[in-house]
Amino acid sequence: MARFIMVLLVPIFVFGYGAKGLNAYKKLCVHCHGPAFKGAAMLYSDEWMQMFADNAKKLREVHKDDPKAMEYLKLRYFERRSKYLMRFLKNNARDMGVVRSCDGLNCG
Repeated sequence: MARFIMVLLVPIFVFGYGAKGLNAYKKLCVHCHGPAFKGAAMLYSDEWMQMFADNAKKLREVHKDDPKAMEYLKLRYFERRSKYLMRFLKNNARDMGVVRSCDGLNCG
């Protein structure tokens, strides 16, 4: 019985984990970088890892000339959700072979 319950709950947790990153992108990045899956495909997965290393040091450096972007990067929301955002971007990066589009529920 416990195994059956775990089989049912695992997909829910996996989807929720991905949804946190997608929602963070929509709140923080969509204004400048467009749809989420298109934005994620801007870089390769290892480049996304570099961007978020050392408390997103390189990401902050890239956006330093844009005051609005820096405001978003200073938000507590970004600090709390950056690991989910990084994982979403990395998993949907240019080299991951993921081609997403509107599926009726989500237009990334």
